[in-house]
Amino acid sequence: MPLDFFSTKIIAGVLAGSVTLGAVGLTFNGSETIDSVKTQLESMKSKIVAYENSENSLFEKIGLIKQDATDKLTFANTKITDAKNEINNLKAEKSFLTTSLAKVTAERDAAIQERDQLSTDLESANNMINDLEATITHLTEELETVISKLEDLETKYNLLLEQYNALVAENDTLKEEANRANAEVQKANDKVAELEEKSNEVEAETSANEPMTTEELDNIGTEVSPDVFDAELVVKNLNLTYIQNGQSEEFKAQHPDLDIKEGDRVWRITNNNDFKVYVEYNFTGNGNKSELIANPSQTFYLTETGGTMIIKWQDENGV
Repeated sequence: MPLDFFSTKIIAGVLAGSVTLGAVGLTFNGSETIDSVKTQLESMKSKIVAYENSENSLFEKIGLIKQDATDKLTFANTKITDAKNEINNLKAEKSFLTTSLAKVTAERDAAIQERDQLSTDLESANNMINDLEATITHLTEELETVISKLEDLETKYNLLLEQYNALVAENDTLKEEANRANAEVQKANDKVAELEEKSNEVEAETSANEPMTTEELDNIGTEVSPDVFDAELVVKNLNLTYIQNGQSEEFKAQHPDLDIKEGDRVWRITNNNDFKVYVEYNFTGNGNKSELIANPSQTFYLTETGGTMIIKWQDENGV
């Protein structure tokens, strides 16, 4: 550790004190003391060089720990964002399945009433009821599966949150280690204040070394970034478009999966979110109300007549 690490004001004060003592006529008889101090300085010089090496090792260690913490936090953010997207997807599917279950249940009830009123169609009505019961069972099983997946994702999210808290605690430990290193440097500074004439020789031999000052050590940052992303994802607005060329051969060729028939109207919902969104729509052309899941990017659906189309969805606040 070079001499410029110590306070030059302290050394200047010691020299000034020597002049003052000479001015009042005191006799210098400290030769043995100087020889002893020289021996101590030789030993202290080795310690100072060792302190320099320890400082460099500590700074390198702090840099590696900060980089490792940054990588872990970035990885945790990616996992949390993926988990939230999947949660929103499952929530949309849950809403869709819940509504579908209610509709099918209502249809089953209507079929039972029709069976009671139309005895001649009893067998047909019973078959319809059985089919609807099977559909209800299937939808119930799917709903239970979605709920189970949602619970699993919430468990994973809580685990990621615990890992983040552990990283924060580790970061606090690094701060304490930096403060301890600063205290050790201050102790070394106090020891150097006791040396006198040998300081010039030590300065000449260690001037090539430039250790960090106490202020530089104090300015070492221990904060890591980025912060864990734990806010609710904002649901971006959906866009509804009526496809005017939906009956053209070119459009049908581009979208064979739609199976567009003569007279069908084609609608498109654009979803700019990274997750699915549950949508309800009201069509004035025939007064029908229905629902669908808008996948990320684009989702197409058909109606048999023209009219006004209104779509509804929930934002992140449930509105």
